[in-house]
Amino acid sequence: ELSRRRIRRAIDEGGVYLNQKRCRTAGRKLMRGDKLRIVLLEQEKLIPFQPEQLIWQQPPLYLLHKRSGQYAQEALHRSVGTLPDELAKYLGLPPTASLRPVHRLDRDTSGLMLFSADPAQLQKLQAHWHACTHKSYLAVVEPAPLWQTQQINLAIGKLRDKNGRYHVSEHGRACKTGAEVLERKDNRALIRLVPHTGRTHQLRVHLSVLGCPILGDTRYGGKAHSRLMLHAQFLSITPPALAEPIEWNAPPEENWLW
Repeated sequence: ELSRRRIRRAIDEGGVYLNQKRCRTAGRKLMRGDKLRIVLLEQEKLIPFQPEQLIWQQPPLYLLHKRSGQYAQEALHRSVGTLPDELAKYLGLPPTASLRPVHRLDRDTSGLMLFSADPAQLQKLQAHWHACTHKSYLAVVEPAPLWQTQQINLAIGKLRDKNGRYHVSEHGRACKTGAEVLERKDNRALIRLVPHTGRTHQLRVHLSVLGCPILGDTRYGGKAHSRLMLHAQFLSITPPALAEPIEWNAPPEENWLW
């Protein structure tokens, strides 16, 4: 049985849907045929947004150094406490402002992430994203691979389970990743990853299938760790996505193992 307090919290967090639309108002009268869905998760400790995470801004564009564990966008059970929500409050943007991520980062991945508060600018950036951007990541893997460099060309498709996992599949979408070992230490390696495509979980799946999963990535065979050891370190954007070319480099957080 759900208490009024628990339902109120679910509404406030954005976990209640009426007829497939997020319901943000308590006390609404239900009509015959209405479909109500309540998504409940155990109360979680959110990692708060800090002003120093905003490392560049040229309104309507904002670049953040996302921390591992922060929500980069709305989740099924949550619309508040996410980076767009917290950033909009910090910037004093009106409630009607549509602050959206230009690209994706998994919740447990840290690093550079670009947001736009203008739908037209967002659409333009996303249309040119893969042609006009260069990204690289750092990952700590265990065990260390035998190879020094690798070009990984393996298509990825979604598994038919409820865990949101992906796998290498000949029926999946084409994926290409460049990988280079930067350092080796004991049975671990620090690897630079350059994704040439932008599929969900691409880097995680590619390293896992090569037998060197990312440390902390238990979903794909990695050893348990305090965080997922994957960090979006470098991002450059060139015209026509932006009027002038620009690039950024962000070191990992303090909890980075290496």
